[in-house]
Amino acid sequence: MMGVNRIFSGLCQLLVSQGLRRTFAVSSVATLGAPGPAREGGMRFEMAEESGLEGCESNRALAQVLLCVAILAATGFTSQGARAVPPDEREAREILRVPKGTVSLGQTNGGELVGAEKLPPRGRGYALIPGFEARKTNFGTTELIEAIEEATAAVEEKHPKSLLGVGNMGFEDGRKIPWSVSHQAGRDADLGMYAVTEDGKRLEDVLKGPLPFHAFDASLEARVRGRIVRFDVGRNLSLVSALVSAPGSRVQYIFVAKWLKEALLAEGRRSGLSASALGRLAEVLHQPSDSNPHADHFHIRLFCTIEDRTFGCLERGPSRAWVDPGDKAHAEAARKVASILEMQGKGSEKLVLQAIARLERMMATQEVDALIGALEDSRAKVRKAALGAIVGIGDSKAADGIVALLPKIRDAAWAMALFSAVPKLDADALVLLAERVLKAPAELLHPDVRRKGEAVLLVSAIAILAAHGDKEHVPTLIAAAGNRDGKVKKAAIDALKARTCQPLTTAKAFEVFWGKEGGRDEGEVIAVGLEARGIRFARGVRSLDGVGRLIGLLDHRDKDVRTCAERLLERMTGHESGASRSPARNRKHWAYWWSENKDASALK
Repeated sequence: MMGVNRIFSGLCQLLVSQGLRRTFAVSSVATLGAPGPAREGGMRFEMAEESGLEGCESNRALAQVLLCVAILAATGFTSQGARAVPPDEREAREILRVPKGTVSLGQTNGGELVGAEKLPPRGRGYALIPGFEARKTNFGTTELIEAIEEATAAVEEKHPKSLLGVGNMGFEDGRKIPWSVSHQAGRDADLGMYAVTEDGKRLEDVLKGPLPFHAFDASLEARVRGRIVRFDVGRNLSLVSALVSAPGSRVQYIFVAKWLKEALLAEGRRSGLSASALGRLAEVLHQPSDSNPHADHFHIRLFCTIEDRTFGCLERGPSRAWVDPGDKAHAEAARKVASILEMQGKGSEKLVLQAIARLERMMATQEVDALIGALEDSRAKVRKAALGAIVGIGDSKAADGIVALLPKIRDAAWAMALFSAVPKLDADALVLLAERVLKAPAELLHPDVRRKGEAVLLVSAIAILAAHGDKEHVPTLIAAAGNRDGKVKKAAIDALKARTCQPLTTAKAFEVFWGKEGGRDEGEVIAVGLEARGIRFARGVRSLDGVGRLIGLLDHRDKDVRTCAERLLERMTGHESGASRSPARNRKHWAYWWSENKDASALK
């Protein structure tokens, strides 16, 4: 996009140079959406009444200038090719202002809640389950409160005097609750399940209050205080339908055990729900793969509101075709925030730092170029914050921008900070970059920097190959393992252990091993390495038993064994776990995935 901007800017400069400057003097491009006089469509103009173009020629020139201005507005450049004029201090503060009301920030498993709303202990069709009110976890966003109140009221309207138990929502300020991994950003709530006794009585009537959480088995039964009760499919279908089909519903998930989901969908088909309604329920009802199956309660999760996304609310998981994710509003807000990065002068640094933090919180990948530009800011705090935001956002496009800056940097500490950030960005170019660094570091760094910090540079390059390389990079790592610098040597040996699984300790030993085994497929190399560590596969690694054995190694005490086992699982099954998890949770994820997808014939 940066290159396109330059092309458009150059075109407009050419038009101006041919005499159109006489018609208009474009003074600046104003901050989009900022208030102020003499603005039209976000632009600010100064008219120049100069003669020389008349009639059709003048009209044609005017049209060309207006086209030029529109292009510049879209690309963020003025007629001289400069960046857009930044907002003033008042405008910047308005851009960064967080509105009143509830705001969900971050992800559900690591966010916070601003201006929380409290769910009353009792309302139409619901009540907090005894014991949960004392936890003070009945807080959430306005949208979550409304979703619960409207859904339970809808059930009570259809099934009079029904009463649903409500469990954990979240703390008033968000943050982690002891009883769940998520529930941290005000968008999660645990709702009970309606049940009936064997003789058809509603359990809340028998218990004189809402049903505590009790797990229903595959026969849809549970034992509650010595009696057998059944999952009330009809009322529970009314509940989930109300949650998903309400006007403007932003329900992303209703976590529930798969056998209960199947019962709900079967009841929906029997009762005549439309194909569209059934399709939505089939998507939203979901048994999680890395936690309990949710056979004792519904766990509902809402998407971010469009407004909250513009302040840093982040999604996890899939989108839904019927819910507007707010991408357009998010991009527009990010563009306004990024304009603050151009501010200079007294009092601007604090606002610039706040803008950088906002862009990172928003995960504003569309404004990575603006953050790259801030890496050359004269203010050290701004440069450091911009680099932190780039790493936090993790957009691969930033890698090329950082690499392009490196030869210009004479300060060794800053150059090393830039290069050390590159391995944290996932881009195909990183592997090529790492090889260039290990083979010819003089091409990438200023001589002053090389003298002061080449070892750090080489260690960073090795980290890239360890994380993103493959077997063809093993010889490069072996060469690096012969470096005289102890840190470089150790980093290369550790990388070789991770790539080959061999418990060797010298460059020579790896050279001998690779000369003997380097012709094997990478999966075979890993299997040989695991066997060298005493890990055997009775029926071969590419078997059902082999996969089970590898899954069992995912929480092994040795990190290299865990890494190798997962790499081999990914190669054999084609499945990538994606998310970063603890070893125990990662093993649980793979075990569940394999139980659902077990197929020896599909092993690669």
